[in-house]
Amino acid sequence: MIKNAKQSGPKGMRKARLTKQRDVRIHAELWHSANCLLRAGQQHPRGSAHQFRASLVFRAFALEAFLNWMGQHLIAHWNYLERLKPIEKLTLVAGLTHVSIDYGARPWQIVRELFAFRNYLAHGKQENLAHEKSEERSDFLDEKLGEQLETNWEQFGTEANAIRALRDVEIIARTLYEAADMRHKSAGPYAPFAFGFQAHEAQLEQPQD
Repeated sequence: MIKNAKQSGPKGMRKARLTKQRDVRIHAELWHSANCLLRAGQQHPRGSAHQFRASLVFRAFALEAFLNWMGQHLIAHWNYLERLKPIEKLTLVAGLTHVSIDYGARPWQIVRELFAFRNYLAHGKQENLAHEKSEERSDFLDEKLGEQLETNWEQFGTEANAIRALRDVEIIARTLYEAADMRHKSAGPYAPFAFGFQAHEAQLEQPQD
């Protein structure tokens, strides 16, 4: 929108002052990244394990960022609590919104697994795997010899777990969001992982004599 528009004077084009404001919701950006990575893995099966692992990591990032976003609206000085572990943040936000957590059942079960996976990859270290088992001789013995041993984090980074994380984290976020009645707070009437918005304006400056 341009205000006070007038014809340009003989001295040339007039200048306009631009102003912009953007509400950056990083949890929504990270959520979208996790979704894009999941879809990329599903669309291109070859090498998809890397996409699913990345999707799970970004899903963990998105959940913690979402908790920080909610915390800022629920507690005046949330910045003093940002050093809490993600599980501690979730426990605090759930307590404030009177939501019960059961880490032994879905959807809450995914939380510990997701952050353990993220933390292990963030602080990865070498592992030496060993396996021994009695097998009957068969035509499939050579095939079994060729099966690669996998770490716990490799076994977790699957399409099935990436889909489960998407569904369960979304349920958790919606449950907390609705319990906090965020639609009537300064967060605005947006879904948990909706993007922010940008407002802009251009205003013509007064010409100098």
